[in-house]
Amino acid sequence: METNGSLPSLDQLRHRQTELVAALSVETSTSALAALSTELEAVLEQIQHHGGRSA
Repeated sequence: METNGSLPSLDQLRHRQTELVAALSVETSTSALAALSTELEAVLEQIQHHGGRSA
């Protein structure tokens, strides 16, 4: 996800989350599943931190 050096917006993170979930639903390669899963975990952490900043 390209953000030009700035933190991604919540909308960008949620969009990427949707893309990753869709990719996970059709992927069959174990290594690709692992990579997608790892990225999804990172995106979810960023979403959670985003929520903490705006509260």
